[in-house]
Amino acid sequence: MKYEHYDIIDFIQDEYFIRWVKHPDEQSEKFWKMWMAGHPEKRDELMHARNIIIDLGYKYDPEFTEDDYVEIFEGVLQKSRQEPLKGRLDTSTFLSRALKVAAVIAVVVISVFTVRQFRLPGGGEVSGPVFVAKKNPVGQKIITWLEDGTKVHLNAGSSIHYPEKFRDSSRRVYLEGEAYFEVTKDPGRPFIVETGKVKTTVLGTAFNVRAYPDESKIEVAVVEGKVRVEGENGLSTRFEHTLRHNQMTSYDASGQRSVVRNFDPEEVLAWTRGIIHFKGANINEIIRTLERWYGVRFVVNRALDPDKDFSISYKNKSLEEILEGLSFAFDFEYKMDDKIVTLN
Repeated sequence: MKYEHYDIIDFIQDEYFIRWVKHPDEQSEKFWKMWMAGHPEKRDELMHARNIIIDLGYKYDPEFTEDDYVEIFEGVLQKSRQEPLKGRLDTSTFLSRALKVAAVIAVVVISVFTVRQFRLPGGGEVSGPVFVAKKNPVGQKIITWLEDGTKVHLNAGSSIHYPEKFRDSSRRVYLEGEAYFEVTKDPGRPFIVETGKVKTTVLGTAFNVRAYPDESKIEVAVVEGKVRVEGENGLSTRFEHTLRHNQMTSYDASGQRSVVRNFDPEEVLAWTRGIIHFKGANINEIIRTLERWYGVRFVVNRALDPDKDFSISYKNKSLEEILEGLSFAFDFEYKMDDKIVTLN
């Protein structure tokens, strides 16, 4: 974890840091105390970020009003004026930094992700392991760490749930959507990702899983290490593949067929670097991706050629800039009204 490069804004966006502030436990207390002892130059920034989260009543609540935004914004400015960082921020950058902090909190508090804990069905006080569920809304991406140290990049419109504490024999998580996993090695406890139709088992590696419910394909791409991918019970055609570095399997649920091939990590993992990458994508695939990426809904009022392929990458582009290019490629006009994009 590269916390030595973090500033206040980074800390208040980091889920592991937030969890420690709001719900400290023995493990997180030990980690952050040791980290501060090893990085005393970062103590002021870390504690300032901690105070902002505590004093503003940081919480996950999608029902914020405009008045709430104003209150959050003013609270950040007031808190920052009361406790300026010693030697960190000069007067020329103070307001800019405070504005950035306020903006980040406003976004994170609204809808970065939802977290809830529940027990598996069964009733009783000791009914089974406590699970954590996280749902990442469209238009957002998060990075989270599991209790074993595994790092998970969760793409927009995706959800994951997993035990608060893994069992002694295995580490099993359940994914809907797309995520990139950097798994902590633990040979005695294989790491398993369930997507409903496909199960991926690893011992310690980095890999990407794409399994959106509105797409017929499920893809598993291995960046490091080795994984086993197999079809779950209920499939008419069972399969099992062992994948190594730069190999991926693509399972087509509509055709009940799986294929193994090599892949380019720069393309498959582009989303983790904030890049939208299309390669041979049709208009339906493009629309689904843009809906998740920008948190909008498309209304298509004209026939568009579903067989036309489109390949391009976008980085730090507005939706309007992307639609300008697509309108020429697919011959349509568009109109944007809040979160609705109409194609005519």
